Amino acid sequence: MAAKVKDSGDALEDDFQASDTEYLSDGQDGGEQFDASDDENDSANAGSKRKASSSAAPEAPKKKKQNKSKKARTEINNTPIGKRSKADQIEALNDSQDRALEHLSSIERDERRIPGSAIKDVSPFALDHTLVHLESFLKFAVEAWKSKLLVKDANATPSKYAQANRGGDGGNKGGKKDKKKPLEEVDNLPKGAPVVLIVSASGIRAVDVIRALPLFAEAAKIGKLFAKHLKVAEQVYFLENTCTHICVGTPNRIDKLISDGVLDLSRLELVLIDAHTDAKKRTILDIQEIRVDLFRMLGLEALEDKFKAGQTKLAFF
Repeated sequence: MAAKVKDSGDALEDDFQASDTEYLSDGQDGGEQFDASDDENDSANAGSKRKASSSAAPEAPKKKKQNKSKKARTEINNTPIGKRSKADQIEALNDSQDRALEHLSSIERDERRIPGSAIKDVSPFALDHTLVHLESFLKFAVEAWKSKLLVKDANATPSKYAQANRGGDGGNKGGKKDKKKPLEEVDNLPKGAPVVLIVSASGIRAVDVIRALPLFAEAAKIGKLFAKHLKVAEQVYFLENTCTHICVGTPNRIDKLISDGVLDLSRLELVLIDAHTDAKKRTILDIQEIRVDLFRMLGLEALEDKFKAGQTKLAFF
């Protein structure tokens, strides 16, 4: 008698046929099924991905555009700030201010911004921004410059430049008549109230700037507002007793003289930032300790009000 085979759960029926669907093992998620049609879906998805990746390829030129922009920025930075566009000058000024006043919040720095309308557009000035052309630049930058920078105080003593240019024989050189037109003399010119205020990075540089202005020194003495060999008391005496059309100085000393109410800003039309590049390729906007003084000076209420009212312009040379 044949032994009866006990049915097992693993036993298959004789009529079992393999289905397209197979169940996963116990170690896998029992609810998921593997369908033979997935092979076709995977192939379709792979094709879609290849198609998508091929369509994304044209993004490469963006990098080239960025490199071009970086090159343009480098060219701008290598251009003297006085020769840049007004927009680039404003950007450089604001960037330097942010670095100088980094201890302030962004809101506080924004409140101290010099308005863009106060930046004078000097791009039409074609000559190089060198001391040789400084007098020409002031003629360009100051409207009606002759009536403001070439007038003499009727009560002032002649400057050393005027005395040196007189020559002998009652102002004639070599017996020839001096054809130079005498400067206009005006009574009651205010004391210590410049039309132009030039801000340099150091006393040594300020001296070089003053030497480049012999024409204007004939009309009125140029104020020396820096610390090199000059005491504050001497500068106070000069400003209180002398008519001056142009003053040249450093930020820290100018700041003090304005804050003390000695430097009169009533006639001030132009603040000229001397953006001379030193041996280390730095300007007054790059040297931290100096630009801190510069923006503290420019942020004085007396100057700030003049900028906002449109009475005083700021320019770079």
